[in-house]
Amino acid sequence: MRDRPGAAAQRRRPCVRKVHFIQADVFSDSPFGGNPVVVVPDARGMTADEMQALVRGMSFAETAFVVPPSRPDAAFALRCFTPTTEVAYSGHQLLGATFVMAGRGPLPLADGRSQVMVQIADDVVPVTIGHGPDGRILRVAALDQPAQFVRVVDDFSTTAAALSTDPLEILHTGLPIQVVQTGLSCLIVPMRSLRTVRAVMPMRQALDAVLQDVGAVCALVFTTETLAARNDVHVRVFAPPLGVDEDPATGSANGALAAYLWRHGVKTAPRARLRCEQGSEIGRPSVVEIEVDAAAQPMSILVGGRVARSVEGSVFF
Repeated sequence: MRDRPGAAAQRRRPCVRKVHFIQADVFSDSPFGGNPVVVVPDARGMTADEMQALVRGMSFAETAFVVPPSRPDAAFALRCFTPTTEVAYSGHQLLGATFVMAGRGPLPLADGRSQVMVQIADDVVPVTIGHGPDGRILRVAALDQPAQFVRVVDDFSTTAAALSTDPLEILHTGLPIQVVQTGLSCLIVPMRSLRTVRAVMPMRQALDAVLQDVGAVCALVFTTETLAARNDVHVRVFAPPLGVDEDPATGSANGALAAYLWRHGVKTAPRARLRCEQGSEIGRPSVVEIEVDAAAQPMSILVGGRVARSVEGSVFF
């Protein structure tokens, strides 16, 4: 019996997968601020190639895939992707995914807080969730990895040229350019004024070369001059090796900055909170809230902030 027209083509057509996703805007209390992360709450059965294809095909900046944990003490596991690669750790992906997963079911409360254990690679990370009296999630935070001060960069001119700024704007801060690692290796560049930081225009290839040379995946430029008086530092983060021209909010990088500020005496209190404003230059204003216990050994850095849910849908591929 002869097939009807098109039947053979339909038989050869591969199965289409429907993937549900939720976008959470991390480090913002309103939708479309902060740093967006797309969360796939159920990525069971997806391969790494399929995950990367989805991120690349949808032009998502960063995507967290929730998969079953291999550790019995974890509620779920995460795989974190940028448009170009899988990364070992992403602070805002961790916070956004936990916010989404916590919203899918009730959690036990203790003094307005609950804790979720999340597996990333072979490690399990505790994430703290702050709740209001009505149970609404107000804040999500996680301990950053202990800071490692990798190297000081003496070549101010090359770094400044890659950022299209005057090297004197860095030199006159009296602070070093330094690579600090807390999950991600970050090149921290101090600058003298808010005007200078807002005027930075990275030369992508040149900055990529600088980062490769020093062994970092992102550059954070900062000043202690701020747009809002209640904030402590103004920050911009550029990560060309990860396919991100400018990040609206970066938990791990700001955690590294906190360690740097205490290391070099910019901040001296044994325990304090640090508010880092970021993202205004690209229209996604954010505030990363950091609690520092400098008396702890090693220094304790809790990175968190508010999260807003903004988009929900499905992708067929």
